[in-house]
Amino acid sequence: MVEQYTGKDRRYAGDDVDITYSLKRCIHAEFCVKRLSAVFDKNARPWINANGASPDEMTSVVELCPSGALHYDRKDGVQEAIPEKNVIKIRHNGPLEVRGDLAIEGATVALAQETRASLCRCGASNNKPFCDNTHKEIQFEPVEAVSIDEVPSPSESGKLVITACENGPLELNGPVEIINEAGGFLFQGNGTALCRCGGSGNKPFCDGTHERIHFKAE
Repeated sequence: MVEQYTGKDRRYAGDDVDITYSLKRCIHAEFCVKRLSAVFDKNARPWINANGASPDEMTSVVELCPSGALHYDRKDGVQEAIPEKNVIKIRHNGPLEVRGDLAIEGATVALAQETRASLCRCGASNNKPFCDNTHKEIQFEPVEAVSIDEVPSPSESGKLVITACENGPLELNGPVEIINEAGGFLFQGNGTALCRCGGSGNKPFCDGTHERIHFKAE
C-alpha cells in the first residue's frame, strides 16, 4: 500500500515559533539559507535554529519557500495568510509553482489545507506529485504555450482542489490563474487538467498523451 503524505513534518521548536520542514518536498531553492542564515544553516546540526531571529523575520522567510517544505506555528497565534487568489506559475523548464488556498490529493498525498507547493510536470520525479528537481537531470525542455493577449478580469477566490489522477494529469477544480515565467496569462477559470507525464503536445495542459505512453505515476 502506498503511504500518503499528510504534512506531518519534522518540527524544530523555538520559544516563539516552531518551524516544520519536509525533506521530501524541498527543492533547494535556498531562499531560507540565503536570506536568514542565523536560522537556516546547512552546516549546523540541527540546521534550523528556531530561536535565531525574531518571529516576524523567520515567518516572512518561511513564506518565501515555493515548495511548501517549510511552514511555521507561531505561539502568538498569527498564521500565514491564505492568498486571495490561486495562481500557478509555470517555471521555465521546471515545475508548477502553486500558491493559494489549496487542497492536494491523490494516491500519495492528502493535504486538506496548503498554501504553497511545487508540483512535477516533467513526469520523472521520484516524489510525485511533488517536484524533486529531476527535471534538471533529464534536461526537461518543453515547448511552452503562448500567453493570451487579453488580460482577464480578476479571478474569484475560493478553494482550489488539485487531484493527482492515477497515472494521469493534475485535475484542477476551483478558481485558478495560470501564468508563465514572465507573468503572461495562459488560463483563467474554474477547472482544467495539467500535464504531469511530460509528454503533452499542449503543455502545460493535458492532451491525453499519458494514455498513449502508458505513464505510471506511482
